[in-house]
Amino acid sequence: MPITNEPLGPVHTSVKTVRKVKDLGDQIPKYLIEDPDATEATQTQYNDLQEVGDDFDPDSLVYKHAQAAFGGSNPPEAILVVRAVAQNKYVSPTSLTVDQASISGVAGQTGKVTTTVLPSTATEKNVTATSGDTDVATVSPNGDGSFTIAYKSAGHATITFKTGVNDDITATTKVTVIANTVPVTGVSLDKTSLSGTVGGNDQLTAKVTPANATDANVSFLSKDADIATVDKSGKVSYVKAGHTQITATTEDGGFTATSDVTVAGK
Repeated sequence: MPITNEPLGPVHTSVKTVRKVKDLGDQIPKYLIEDPDATEATQTQYNDLQEVGDDFDPDSLVYKHAQAAFGGSNPPEAILVVRAVAQNKYVSPTSLTVDQASISGVAGQTGKVTTTVLPSTATEKNVTATSGDTDVATVSPNGDGSFTIAYKSAGHATITFKTGVNDDITATTKVTVIANTVPVTGVSLDKTSLSGTVGGNDQLTAKVTPANATDANVSFLSKDADIATVDKSGKVSYVKAGHTQITATTEDGGFTATSDVTVAGK
């Protein structure tokens, strides 16, 4: 198993840490070895010779190099050993697909897409994903080739997936997020009947249910404006003696509530 200072083939490293990684600076020794059994490159941090001995025979070149490093006059805090896939065994990915070219959902909910790297024998199948607008949608990996898309707010975003030695193989999914609306289910008035004299006025207040309805707008209308009028805020003005009715109508759903009005002369 030769030791070299140059990678032996395309390397995408995943980090396996024996202990918590420290900020080791630029002087940490790093050993690159060709591993004929490796299907992907791995990088391991060893913090002392004993840890190296757990993975390597004392007669191995890696162990001997580690022994010299840790036993020197200025030993490093740790060493790194990269097991590289042999050049003749490395199979590059050639294409990347995603099962949904477009996806949509309601803000506050999530969706899922799955990527596939080809060929199936590719040495590295790591896929990364980024959102073009994280205010609209975010994306996170699930570890099995699938990704969860979180719908944040109404709008459009593009999720870009990448793989390959230089992340040069891409695929995209278009995301459309719809606002999370709460529909109106009804309306009521605080007074079901009103009475007054000509020249007077009163106030009607509409209550839309549910309280968190997205569109709580209400309009008011008098059945006979010669007897009583009503403005957009629900203020009722008594015009002449008689009987009429004020109706409140919701913009969402057209739900109505009424109040009977009696006006007496002065």
